[in-house]
Amino acid sequence: MFDIIGDIHGQAAKLKRLLVKLGYKKTSSGFAHHKYKAIFVGDLVDRGPYQLETLTIVKEMVDNQNAYIVMGNHEFNAIGWQTENECQAGTFLRKHNHIHHKQHKVFLTQIGENSQQHQYWINWFKSLPLFLDLEKIRIIHACWDSDIIQQVLPYLDDNYCLKEQYIQQAFNPASALFNYCETLLKGKEIVLPDGIYYHDKEGTQRHKSRIKWWLKQAHTFNELCLIPDDEKIPALEQQVNLHLETYQEQKPVFFGHYWLTGKPIIQTRKIACVDYSAAIESGKLVAYRWQGEAILTNEHFIY
Repeated sequence: MFDIIGDIHGQAAKLKRLLVKLGYKKTSSGFAHHKYKAIFVGDLVDRGPYQLETLTIVKEMVDNQNAYIVMGNHEFNAIGWQTENECQAGTFLRKHNHIHHKQHKVFLTQIGENSQQHQYWINWFKSLPLFLDLEKIRIIHACWDSDIIQQVLPYLDDNYCLKEQYIQQAFNPASALFNYCETLLKGKEIVLPDGIYYHDKEGTQRHKSRIKWWLKQAHTFNELCLIPDDEKIPALEQQVNLHLETYQEQKPVFFGHYWLTGKPIIQTRKIACVDYSAAIESGKLVAYRWQGEAILTNEHFIY
């Protein structure tokens, strides 16, 4: 039985409060529960004020077999920021531009950019699996697509971690692996109609939008797209009538990534998001306490 915990983004105080509420006790080997193990859906870093403490708490739990974790897009991005591009000397797999630096600045400050500690955590990020396919549940950061899961397997080791020799490919937009990682770690997107855009939570203008990949059907762009409520666009009420390839398998899937708000609820009887914007002060750090059920229930969210 597991507690699946959403994106933490350096909010160590929220993490400690949630673990205590869930019944975990602080021991000499980190937080532990007599009955449950935690599963973290990734995005431990960036944005929040206590990123190193968050990393330390989670890694200690993982090392002592009191938790599992999958890679988030922010851990993936951190690898790209620190890894030189073999095809272009003097550059890195993730561009060191203003937007990326702004997003990653707190982590770099706390960790000490280019320090031994920085490389230590990058090496740990590289050891994180892209997903977990356990006996009765599945965990991924952003989107479970069974076809892509099958296609990405040759690039992974037996623990579903990206093999070192494929990291360069994973950041190359011309490679198939880049597209696989984009979907699994960042979710599916759709291009908005010509001339339509919105601003994300960091103020960046977006002409593409993440979509609610768990829907069976969407009738309008506003229904399909994950756009902040204060950015809803009347023009996006136009019809799309998309039929989506919704997850149809028996194992429940848990994921984070989407900055949901309000009271936590399941997306379908088999799909649940546990990211409720913990990175902002008013956001919730959410866990789903999975007790073996094949059909998910709203009653098992704890936050």
